Amino acid sequence: MKFARVLTAVVALASALLVTPASHADPDAQRDQWKFVSVAVPNDVWDQTNWAWDPEYPIIGHPSHGEDNQEWFINGDSTIESVRYGWCATAIGDKLAGRPCDGSGNQKWKGEPHDGYYSWLMRLEGTDQCVTHNGTYAELVLRTCERVRQDQQWIIGRA
Repeated sequence: MKFARVLTAVVALASALLVTPASHADPDAQRDQWKFVSVAVPNDVWDQTNWAWDPEYPIIGHPSHGEDNQEWFINGDSTIESVRYGWCATAIGDKLAGRPCDGSGNQKWKGEPHDGYYSWLMRLEGTDQCVTHNGTYAELVLRTCERVRQDQQWIIGRA
């Protein structure tokens, strides 16, 4: 039974990541919340900070602590939005940071299943750049996608 629920969640996630609907869902509808967990450092997740680093508001690899700045909406327009701040994961040069969602090209992500939908590469749409774990408490960075790199593989699960 548990496997069926997990499989259903993975299929729903795959649909959200791989297919962009023509219209947005009702904004008042319940939205699924997701965590992106590093395969390379299993307790590290995407964490939207409010830090004044360069760039401001970096998304970092951080040990999971269960708060909503580590939870994300995967939107039908291929953006990934912070539950806490409402900012979208945005490529700023070769780093990730939270910025107001505007649907621009540097906010569009394509999930590519790596190993039978267990882990995913998160590719900046239209590029060969994937989100890469850069160390605990360090900004996530974009590097050339390489399927064999564990630091580019993310387990996406319900928050």
